[in-house]
Amino acid sequence: MELVFRLPQFEGPLDLLLHLAKKRKINVRQIPISQLADEFIEYVERMKKLDLQIASDFFVMASQLMELKSKYLLPSLSDRERQQLKKLEEDIYRRIELYEQVKQLANRLEKDITSFLSRRKVRVTPVPYVQQEKLTKILKALLEEMNIRNSALKLKRLPITVDQVMNEIVTELTNGSELEVYEILKKSSSKYELIVRFLAILELIHFRKVELVSRDGTLLVRGYEAFEPQSNG
Repeated sequence: MELVFRLPQFEGPLDLLLHLAKKRKINVRQIPISQLADEFIEYVERMKKLDLQIASDFFVMASQLMELKSKYLLPSLSDRERQQLKKLEEDIYRRIELYEQVKQLANRLEKDITSFLSRRKVRVTPVPYVQQEKLTKILKALLEEMNIRNSALKLKRLPITVDQVMNEIVTELTNGSELEVYEILKKSSSKYELIVRFLAILELIHFRKVELVSRDGTLLVRGYEAFEPQSNG
């Protein structure tokens, strides 16, 4: 009988670090970086032995963790070197905490979407009704494509809001044009933004600011002439 070994799948190095921290059921800052480094590298090595495709981000993080650990093992460190190490250590802890917050928010938003769609039927033209599966299929496809990785979270910029996306969409539709739902969502730079954009489309449909049109298997949005973009002032 052939033995098949499976490893958990992680969206990126921060997802793996969060998993390693949470399995101890203690605050991540109570776990020495050296322990996280050892377990992280052990997991990457297991992936290599199983000939699994490994994203470059995992190797970058492994290198950073090993460098940090090796410097702590030096017999003596100057005050400046110790401060630099503490800063690097703090950066890793903070990135793990930030990733956890974003992941929790994304999960809550996904539940909101499911609840929203279960309560409403979306009117479209010329198709009488679009089933929930057609909209969620687009969202899930993009979620599967998107990997949330350390700095790729792009959280340095201010988080985008549903209202901002609603105005953005309507502004693009003022000349009577149509936009593909897929293309609107594809602009997202993070899982959080993807879900915000999805909710914005649903809100515009619910308040009859835009309508959905199904053409040749493609889901489009087009605006109602009576609606004008809101001012940000």
